[in-house]
Amino acid sequence: MSLAEPQAQSFTKVAEFYDELMRPVPYRMWVSYYLLLLSMQEVKPKSMLDMCCGTGTMTEFMFREGFEVEGFDLSADMIQIAREKAERKRMPLRFEVADAADVDMGRTYDSVFSFFDSFNNITDKGQLQKAFESAYRHLAPGGSFIFDMNTAYAFEEKLFNQQDLSKTSKVRYRWKGDWDPETRLIHVTMKFWVGDQVFEELHIQRAYGLEETIDMLMEAGFKDIRFFHSYTLQPPREKSDRIHFSAIRPK
Repeated sequence: MSLAEPQAQSFTKVAEFYDELMRPVPYRMWVSYYLLLLSMQEVKPKSMLDMCCGTGTMTEFMFREGFEVEGFDLSADMIQIAREKAERKRMPLRFEVADAADVDMGRTYDSVFSFFDSFNNITDKGQLQKAFESAYRHLAPGGSFIFDMNTAYAFEEKLFNQQDLSKTSKVRYRWKGDWDPETRLIHVTMKFWVGDQVFEELHIQRAYGLEETIDMLMEAGFKDIRFFHSYTLQPPREKSDRIHFSAIRPK
């Protein structure tokens, strides 16, 4: 995950505990929704690329669905966890450490996807444009690109302000977001307690506008661009906190 601001220390120490934090996430629903969006595009992929794949959980789910899947992420710590999981589960998955803005996996795929607001972590618009161009470059003609992004509404409503300090939790945490509407950046200070360990990370995300994102996708060469209030087939609402986008690389 590309981060434009060097002071952001993210997805390092937390990598070891990331899957525990993500345990409540409805991955199976994500998979179903992704397959639904693919069907709407009338794309029937055999090969997939998971951009900004984190610890590779979605990669694993899509592999279990019968697809050939590979993934990459900027965080070496997250990729190490992804590789260890794949080896332990005897899944022939390829994971690489790479920046979305200039990744080169050495091949093309029938579909490219990215879930859970990874692109919001790319806080420089020029770098996000390059990430979209990377997705385009890694797609075969007629291929699908699907991803989601947090909206400004999510940041304005302080949805990043979360905590779990229960003594029974394996990973306790307190997160606090500082949203700046002028820069459209949110700085999220995250403090974690794991046994005797205490550590902090700073995560920075940027809110991109709907039209702004569409323009960048068009600039990258994509066509048939659609967008939805996440996990539905309805258009985005004023209070949508997440939007899913789908696009096609023309044949």
